[in-house]
Amino acid sequence: MENKDMSEDKKGFFQNDLRLVCSLLAVYGICIFGLIATTFWGFNNLRETISANATSTAFALATQQTNATATAVVRSTEQAQYELVDRFNSNVNNWETGYRDNEYWKGNMLIEEGVYLWDVQETKKTFISRASFYTNDYLKDNVKDFDAYVDTKVLDAKDGDVCSGFIFRKSPDGFDAGGYYFALCNDSYVNISFRTEKDGWQNIAYLQNFNYYEGWNRLEIIARGTHFTFLINGELIYEMDDDRQKVGKLELVIELNNKVPAKVLFDNFGFQSR
Repeated sequence: MENKDMSEDKKGFFQNDLRLVCSLLAVYGICIFGLIATTFWGFNNLRETISANATSTAFALATQQTNATATAVVRSTEQAQYELVDRFNSNVNNWETGYRDNEYWKGNMLIEEGVYLWDVQETKKTFISRASFYTNDYLKDNVKDFDAYVDTKVLDAKDGDVCSGFIFRKSPDGFDAGGYYFALCNDSYVNISFRTEKDGWQNIAYLQNFNYYEGWNRLEIIARGTHFTFLINGELIYEMDDDRQKVGKLELVIELNNKVPAKVLFDNFGFQSR
């Protein structure tokens, strides 16, 4: 018999084994490359998706802000055309002015430099003080459906000491016979109440307004029958239905909750009967 060279058999075996290893390495390399490529494709696709979503969100926010700005401009233009707009350059609407020294407070109510200033120099008791405007005898007592706004600002007072805003639909027989109160306090809280002498103050809503500014703030009331809408700086903060008082006076109001001096300013009062 012919004898084979064992070294040749070993050489062939190792060559075959090397080919197998190289093949496996090539397959593994292709798999790893594919996995890396897939991962990078996934990350890139995710990044593009996130970028697209972010762009979409930014566009939506920009559109929302543009719409809000446009709405504010339209509303401001409409309010500037109300039947009565008082910028307090003079006292043509017969607001109450003059020196006060009574059991509640001492100070001045005056119109100067384009504002209606209530300068409370001394608070003897915590109090509420009101001022009406009289464009005619009918509106004096018979304000029913209306839109009204005013800008207000508090100076020289600690947070929560002073509130300012509106009394509306105050009974022609006086506040003791019924009336609504809507005021913003200088700690950003809003108070909406109803009052009669018999039942006292009846709280309707006491809430914090998150659109509050340290300077000027605009309060608005929209009254239609028994439905009332309240806004601060253009933001709707509360709506209600209440039929306790159908008609009455519209007044500006300040409230001091502590025995401290303070300055309360009003500007840009607007009124439109509906």
